[in-house]
Formats: sequence, C-alpha cells, structure tokens
Amino acid sequence: MRRKKTPKQLIKKRLEKLVKEIVKLRDGNVCQFSGELVEGSNCHASHVIPVSADGRLAFDPLNLKVLSYHWHLNWWHKHPIAAGDWFKTKFPTRWEYLHLKHLENKTKGPITMTEYEEREVELKDMLNSARSAELN
Repeated sequence: MRRKKTPKQLIKKRLEKLVKEIVKLRDGNVCQFSGELVEGSNCHASHVIPVSADGRLAFDPLNLKVLSYHWHLNWWHKHPIAAGDWFKTKFPTRWEYLHLKHLENKTKGPITMTEYEEREVELKDMLNSARSAELN
C-alpha cells in the first residue's frame, strides 16, 4: 500500500510542474544547446544548479533551461564542466544571478511551508503572464 504524500511533497510536486511549464513557454520548447524544437518526453526542463546543491533554486525559472533528452542526459550530466562553461558564456547575466543567489542561500535555513506557498503564488502569476504573452 502506498503511503499518503505529505503536504510538503504535494506542494513541491505542484511547484515542479509550474516551473517546468514556465520554462518551456519561455524557451519556446527549443533546446537551448542545439536550437532544435523539442516536444513531449524529448523536452526536458534541466536545472543549472542541481536541486541537491540548492533546493531554494529548484523552483526558480532562471535556474532551468530547455534541453532535448539527448543533450540533457548525454551532455549536461556527463560533461558538467563543459556544460557549465557553455551556460556561463551563453547566459552570463543569468549565471551571475544564480551564482549570487546560491551563495546567499547557503546562509539560510531549511525552506518553510510558508516559503513554498509564497513561491506557488509567484509561479502561478508568472505562468499566467507567460500564457498571456504567448496569446498576444
């Protein structure tokens, strides 16, 4: 029998879905490395700074980019130094933001449910804005 998910697990799942949808809309379902249009299971929203390294950046759209299945698994994860160098060169402003946020987050304690709830409101607003922009 499956155990019931905790409120924290449920909100993290919702946040993951929201942030990935935002990133795919922002990047137009285009692999940021190859430039190819990717859809369905071939369209991965990939973290720049891993969730294991900074959970506070897990649901920040600036910490994700669209990659194809191939480039995500066979390049980003297998060649992290080259991949990181590529990201820093292609997105220097985003990298600077992420680097500073990551350093700042190291001084903070665990993420609270209130923070998750606030993030959910922010992401819903971002998604509605992204959808509206797509229609115009």
